[in-house]
Amino acid sequence: MNSIRDSLGQRIRTLREQYGWTQEQLAERADLHPNYIGQIERGLKNVSLDNIYKLAVGLRMDLSQLFVFENRELPEPLSQIGQMLQHCSEEDLDFLIQHIEHLLKWRQK
Repeated sequence: MNSIRDSLGQRIRTLREQYGWTQEQLAERADLHPNYIGQIERGLKNVSLDNIYKLAVGLRMDLSQLFVFENRELPEPLSQIGQMLQHCSEEDLDFLIQHIEHLLKWRQK
């Protein structure tokens, strides 16, 4: 049976790979060291709550989503979008989110 550290590490690796990010890119987004990301992904580190929160922020998700351990990959279009957005600045991402929300509201009318 996998430990919670193994499960969390696998989850973080899966999410990072779905975005098409390297460990270095996630580390930068989460304000953590790339080596530490690798140790987490391999289940070698018992991650503090503060660092779990940083990882959630870096992965742009709610904290609770990190603990959804079912093997579910993003649908291909979402994976492609994630890869396209990986090099966007936070300002650009905020801009895009606002416009996507606007388009979805318009589409619902």
